[in-house]
Amino acid sequence: MTPFRFRASVVSFFALLGAGATAAATVAATVAFVPSLALAQGSPPSSSAAAGAAGAARASLRFAFVDMQAAILQTEEGKIAKAKIEKEAESKRQDILNQEKDLKKLDDEFQAQQAVLSDDAKKSKQTEFQGKFQKLQGARMQFEQDVRQKEMQETQKIFQNLTSVIDDVAKRKGYDMVFERGAGAVLYAAKIDDITSDVVTSYNAKHKAAKK
Repeated sequence: MTPFRFRASVVSFFALLGAGATAAATVAATVAFVPSLALAQGSPPSSSAAAGAAGAARASLRFAFVDMQAAILQTEEGKIAKAKIEKEAESKRQDILNQEKDLKKLDDEFQAQQAVLSDDAKKSKQTEFQGKFQKLQGARMQFEQDVRQKEMQETQKIFQNLTSVIDDVAKRKGYDMVFERGAGAVLYAAKIDDITSDVVTSYNAKHKAAKK
């Protein structure tokens, strides 16, 4: 029987650049459901029979979850994507740090000299400071926007490939439902297995990462 698919919106994003820059992306988490029971045709069952059938159904269902964020980062392609983004962002990050240093130096000079500066000189220094501050803010915003866009580009393919690998692993291991850990839809389950590492291993075997 063809699995029924339920898609839920999940914010599952990772910060690739450490302190000073974070990034986020909205992805769709796939929950694959494979029916293990079919309703029999004919007369409706008695209440006791229905209760027994429901208990048997609960006992036979198997559930698992995948941490998509961790899975993306742990795949070989994910590791390469992270290193690529960090390398490309390093020069821009350094430029922002240099602008911050220049701004601090300008402020320190103003604080040390303001007692002897004329009103016109003070106004000139303040205008210069304001201009550089606005430039720095713009550089920060552009930096974060560029990082977010590159993250989405690098991880979208990985995410799409992961969903098919999850299907394969779930079918092979006999799971009826697989949840995305970050979705937060399931508040309690008596027994649910973490198959993240199995998914990562299968992904790496199926999708050989090309060195970039």
